[in-house]
Amino acid sequence: MRLVFAAALAMLAPTVASTAAHAEDCTLTPKQVVSQFMDEFYIQKKVRSSFERWVDPGYIQHNPYAATGRDAAIGFLEKFVNENPGQKTMIHRIIADGNMVAVHSHGWMEHGDAAAKRGFAVVDIFRVQGCKVMEHWDVISPVPETAANTNTMF
Repeated sequence: MRLVFAAALAMLAPTVASTAAHAEDCTLTPKQVVSQFMDEFYIQKKVRSSFERWVDPGYIQHNPYAATGRDAAIGFLEKFVNENPGQKTMIHRIIADGNMVAVHSHGWMEHGDAAAKRGFAVVDIFRVQGCKVMEHWDVISPVPETAANTNTMF
């Protein structure tokens, strides 16, 4: 369950109104593209529309637990979102450098054991071309019960 949850969080994750922009006429920055994608996907839980609007069909996935391609992501994530209505995500920061955008977030389950409720710290990294997410990497770390310091992971 943890690997499935981690893979889903990595593919799930911020906030600006949707725009039907296309790569050839895109006026948005890569950070704006990812922000709108993340809001529609992670926050609004609109898996299919977010991926069809913001993700290229040839989407390259680097998470070893998830298949590559936009259709594969939609199939996996629609099922995960429908089966886990208590999954929540909070975006803490979005950092952009050229066409690369990193999103630092906290994902957790409202229900479940203590570890599921503590959740995971996630950093999603996206490569954007025009108004489309082309590629995705992620780093996922479970939030521990106790920490060696008083700083949070967020």
